[in-house]
Amino acid sequence: MHSWIGVWSLLACSGETTTDTTTTTVTDDRTWGEDGPLGLGVANPFPSMDNVGDDGHLVFEGMPEAPTTPVPVDTLAWRTGFSAAQTAVVQLDGVDPAALPGFDEPDLTDGAVRLFDRTDATFLPCFAELDAADDGPVPSLLVRPLVALPYGHRIAVVVTSEVVARPDSFDATVPATAALLEELAGAGVAADDVAVTWDFPVDDGTRPLRSALEQIASTGGPSIDVVRQLGTDDVPPLTWRAAEGSYEVVDFIGADGQLDLQPDGSVLATGTDTADLYVHIPTSVADAPAGSVPVMVFGHGIFSNPGDYLATELDDNGVLTIAEEGGYIVVATTWRGLTTNDLTVAVGVASDFGKFPELSSLLLQGQINVRTLVDGVVAGNLLDHDVFEGSKGQRLPDPDNVVYYGISLGGIGGAVFSAHEPPVEAVALHVGGSMWSTMLERSSNWSLFETIMVPRVPVPRDRQILYSLSQLWWDPADPISYTADIGQIPTLMQEAIGDEQVPNLTTEALVRSVGMARMAPSVTSPWGIDEVAGPLPAGSSALTQFDPETALPPAANRPAPTSGAHSNPRQWTGAQQQVIEFLAGPDRGRVVHPCGAAPCSESNQGS
Repeated sequence: MHSWIGVWSLLACSGETTTDTTTTTVTDDRTWGEDGPLGLGVANPFPSMDNVGDDGHLVFEGMPEAPTTPVPVDTLAWRTGFSAAQTAVVQLDGVDPAALPGFDEPDLTDGAVRLFDRTDATFLPCFAELDAADDGPVPSLLVRPLVALPYGHRIAVVVTSEVVARPDSFDATVPATAALLEELAGAGVAADDVAVTWDFPVDDGTRPLRSALEQIASTGGPSIDVVRQLGTDDVPPLTWRAAEGSYEVVDFIGADGQLDLQPDGSVLATGTDTADLYVHIPTSVADAPAGSVPVMVFGHGIFSNPGDYLATELDDNGVLTIAEEGGYIVVATTWRGLTTNDLTVAVGVASDFGKFPELSSLLLQGQINVRTLVDGVVAGNLLDHDVFEGSKGQRLPDPDNVVYYGISLGGIGGAVFSAHEPPVEAVALHVGGSMWSTMLERSSNWSLFETIMVPRVPVPRDRQILYSLSQLWWDPADPISYTADIGQIPTLMQEAIGDEQVPNLTTEALVRSVGMARMAPSVTSPWGIDEVAGPLPAGSSALTQFDPETALPPAANRPAPTSGAHSNPRQWTGAQQQVIEFLAGPDRGRVVHPCGAAPCSESNQGS
């Protein structure tokens, strides 16, 4: 599975994501004091061991303030470390941007900025950038991992003198960092070459979702309440029957809009609620034998709902075509948190960052709703309705034949869903990614929210620390948190080169961490991801690439201009056929290249 280990070994780096939470003891735990190591407070740099209390749990002093609601750091007190996708933020005067490593080719052996795994004494791939949203004289330096940071490990950020001269204020901290400097010297970085270094712990932040899933495991599948069933004269093209309704779910969100979080990070159910249900039956299966039609659970994109894909005359996302030609009944619900109806919550968070847990709570509930839907399909309860009847009154669905297909947000949430042993046979994820806090500023969707947030948090450094902090709330709904568990069932990841909504670097970080290969012919050669020749046999997992032939987004942490790269490939016959072939039984997980000898592209869309 971890095909990238061989690549890393050649570069003297063998760290990989693991669920082992054993941390190697180091001897230089310290508190810098109220001015911090650089004279700008304990939050510079962030995060650091200054954020670890005497009891080993996280504490947050000197953090930026939200405009209205206090930043709810108490909801993070159960954690003993930071995220597998943690961005480090530091403000240093005189940084040379030309010396910073980019995300295309991280330098593990001689990089000017590095991440050092103190537990394994190895270097991990990262990139560094100056905050492009800060036009002041000293913008923050942002150091971001390009692979999931291992749970239970201590990770050091190393900024060398190639990037910036050692600040005088850091000289006074050298005795406290003696052990770290000695470890770095042993790994080939001389103490005199280190301008600034510090470290922080990493731990598993997935406990809230895992505990919620444990509580619904014995509830069985729900029945459904169909509130609107379209007649055959009212349905979109390629549709035999369509319906909308609801089903009952366990609710984990309290009256305050947040999870009922316990001191150990688990959550408690608060009651029950209803989740939206969409059903689409294609014309191709109307006459199929009883119990013979597979079911495809569909995940929609950001700030939309399944009806935007299933109740459309244009089929401009290809979902109706995939269902028709693949012969799938489609069931779907809304991915709570970033769906159409939740837009006000996202806008509210941009206006008042202290409300962030309201958004992350909804994302967790979305996982519960989708899993409940799938469990209901497999148990058969949800299928016990005449909406699932064919032309002769036969009950069409096969509850033992279930797959998942997700687009964009549905690709991101679908990757998390796939990590929890769902009762599905295969998962296809179109233009999905990971690392929410790294993704957000680069996404074309971010412009609106940044416009709201900047006046409320006007200091750029404060915003970057809050973005970095936010990853701790994103963790339960971020695929990068589950890399040890993703790919256990056949998983297809389709990437659009130059994607303006889900940056390629976040897709590739997930693929690299899971250990997937990319199938040839590919458009690019991402570092640390092996290429393999296709077709791949049944049971495979792989990354495939599609080239919209649009201009690549700027490399900086700014919202990408809208280009169509994110949405165009899903309209191509080749991309659709690859999904159909991958999800089709009995050879599920077979990855084919549908575009001939060249990569799939706008000018070579396949067949």
